[in-house]
Amino acid sequence: MEEISTTNNEINLENPIPKKFFNRKDLKKNLLILGITILVVMIFFEIGLRLFYPQKLYDDCYEYSYKNLSNLEVELDSHFGWKLIPNYTGCRYQPDTNKIISKIHNSNGLRMSKEISYEKGNKKRVLLLGDSFVYGFGLNDSETIAVKLQEDLGENYEVINMGVDGYGTGQEILQFYEEGLKYDPDIVLLFFYPNDFSDTSSWDKAFSDKPIFQSIKRINLGSGKTFQTSPDEILAQAKTFLESQSKIILLQQIVEPSNLNFVLNNETVIIENYPTKMTWNNKYGPSKNPLSKEHPTSSIFLRFSHLYSLIFHKLSAIENAMKVKYSQRISDAIDIFIEKEYSNNAQNLIFAVFKLFDEFKELSEKNDLKFIVIGIPEKRGVSEEYQKKFLNLYSDVDESYFDFRKIDEIFNDELPKRNINYISLYDLADENFDKFYFKTDPHWNPDGVKMSADYITEELKRKGIVQVYE
Repeated sequence: MEEISTTNNEINLENPIPKKFFNRKDLKKNLLILGITILVVMIFFEIGLRLFYPQKLYDDCYEYSYKNLSNLEVELDSHFGWKLIPNYTGCRYQPDTNKIISKIHNSNGLRMSKEISYEKGNKKRVLLLGDSFVYGFGLNDSETIAVKLQEDLGENYEVINMGVDGYGTGQEILQFYEEGLKYDPDIVLLFFYPNDFSDTSSWDKAFSDKPIFQSIKRINLGSGKTFQTSPDEILAQAKTFLESQSKIILLQQIVEPSNLNFVLNNETVIIENYPTKMTWNNKYGPSKNPLSKEHPTSSIFLRFSHLYSLIFHKLSAIENAMKVKYSQRISDAIDIFIEKEYSNNAQNLIFAVFKLFDEFKELSEKNDLKFIVIGIPEKRGVSEEYQKKFLNLYSDVDESYFDFRKIDEIFNDELPKRNINYISLYDLADENFDKFYFKTDPHWNPDGVKMSADYITEELKRKGIVQVYE
């Protein structure tokens, strides 16, 4: 039998791996090749993310930048909770467009590049109230709904943007009464997004402590106790309770201060936390540490790398990707309003908002102006894809448990009964979904804003509320 030569690669039966695999020079070379390969792959993914799936970067234009807190656009207010900072200039990085957008407030704390006098000239004024959709989250100053409506309505109208990030309908009625009426508007457009229910009537807060609006029958007496269910007992206990509470006031005491003969009943709207000294929540304000202090190493990479940002923000989501029971979810403050059968809590929150709509209507009639509610859908309300993503989170519910357009259906049915004009953007968003929203957050993008402005203008013309001459 011919012998097998092992001259160049001697084989040791105890260690059969050839010696040349332990050559230091080859090992360094292989490690270098591996490192370059990993680097190239990372660069490839970085470029791909920047082009097709940009991430949030913590630069100087992030709300709380990597080094300081100077880019937050709101300040505390003892009545509203927070309000826009007057004479403010800021910026924000927009992942969808991979651009920096500007944010400018005038001296009255409105997101407008021009000053608006309280004294009205010969133009009709259109006042916009709402949350971040009206403020223009992620949009440049020239892309907001106020600017686009101004372009559509023309020189005979003056559109005023009073949108504030995080506001609910309750804060908006205070803002309207205390500030909006000073502009002597002819038309008021109240933009409503589904989370405005909870933003109005729950203790969940955005930037700071805030006033809470609810019907008198929902007053909490402490230790989980509430008033008795008998109407007479509720009113008797409510009167005693209200007299002892300095931080609770009837809404009517604000909007009708000259009328001291208030009728107290189950439908009376009260405001808790008004007026009082508001405080920042633990995510905002001077006590909040910038990223450079909270995560000093990560802050360096999060300023520049989309890949690192993706890993930083998505890792926890991946870890928690297992399905849970719907009853064990962390509510997003909207889900209870897309259920087919409403809980008592959802019904009470809706009831409080409709009472505020009634107050808006009454104030509008007293001041001889037109009041219109604009319904803005969230993505689940108009997209089957997002509905499926939502349902896939839970192991014990399916589509039969939900009615994703229920809010719009209720508004379409209930608001006309109250003689309140309603313009729904649900069909518009449904038909143009891919062009309507940002990919990276729930807000409308510049195309969605423009389409909405055009649609609202046409609806206002059809209803005879505005007259626009071509």
